[in-house]
Amino acid sequence: CGGGGGDSHAPPAPLQGTVQTIVVPARALGVDYAVRLYAPPAAAGPRAALPRWVVLDGENWLEAVARASEAAGTPVLVAAVNDASRRDLDFVPPNVCTSGGGGQAAYLAFLRGELLPAVQAQFGGHTGRRVLWGHAHGGGFVLHALLADPGGTPAFDVHVACDASLGCYFDAATGWQEAYAAVAQRLPARLQLSHASAGNVLSNVPWGDALAARGFEGLVMRRQGYTGSHGGIVPQAVADAMAWLAGG
Repeated sequence: CGGGGGDSHAPPAPLQGTVQTIVVPARALGVDYAVRLYAPPAAAGPRAALPRWVVLDGENWLEAVARASEAAGTPVLVAAVNDASRRDLDFVPPNVCTSGGGGQAAYLAFLRGELLPAVQAQFGGHTGRRVLWGHAHGGGFVLHALLADPGGTPAFDVHVACDASLGCYFDAATGWQEAYAAVAQRLPARLQLSHASAGNVLSNVPWGDALAARGFEGLVMRRQGYTGSHGGIVPQAVADAMAWLAGG
């Protein structure tokens, strides 16, 4: 339930856009993260007008997001963080599925204070259209990021959580909602919460029900269930999220 890898498939055609790699130091963590930056073809128009997607488990999912963008004709910039080797520490609280955990607050501070400025310096993009995407443990981190700053402004404008591994730490994830609601009733963000029928449906549905029932002002939430496996739903879930966001 915490895994981030995709299903096997035949090698796809090359991307139309370009990919470059930068290294972003997380000074407080003592770690350097390789980050692959995808930019669409020049015909997509000025980069300053494009939304920026920060993709967790970037080793696995850069291509899924970039291909969805190209297939839909919806250009985006992508910063795919190669963080899979630290996902059990960086993404989630201590939990029953994987060892370690507890580094999610420090990792969010890295994204906010070091990654986003580095990405902005490299290829710009619209500072008010920041999207955070994650799957499995990465999806759980997306939900942590959504609720991590009660009364403040989330680091990201849009949060896309795909089959989050909430069953591994359901009480802790419910606590994020409770802690936020105890301080604030406004949550200015957009959220797509999706789940797989053969994945984490049994935790994502009640968690989403509870969040919806809180009635946070400013939260726009889209929920989507898919028939399929934990990793197999990712291409369709990404494509649907991109279409939803492109529609306003």
